[in-house]
Amino acid sequence: MTTQAFLIFDDAQRQAAEALNDAEILVLPREINNSLANQLGEGVLVGKFVVGARLLNDPDYARWSEMCSTLPIRTMDSDVLFLSAPSEA
Repeated sequence: MTTQAFLIFDDAQRQAAEALNDAEILVLPREINNSLANQLGEGVLVGKFVVGARLLNDPDYARWSEMCSTLPIRTMDSDVLFLSAPSEA
């Protein structure tokens, strides 16, 4: 269980963020895929995307600062946002 501050992206915002990626520094928002996330009081979150809000304070990610500074920041538990990866047998 990891609780951290996340930025929440819709699909268009995710695409805009990924368009700023280069070969060295990437922002790769992760899709929320656990239906329990919809019970956090933030509306429907399944199908939206998140990335750690810590990128707002990292100078290496400055080119995302303007677009990400207006996104909602929420402290959430990753176990509620993401289903566990299937184990490999």
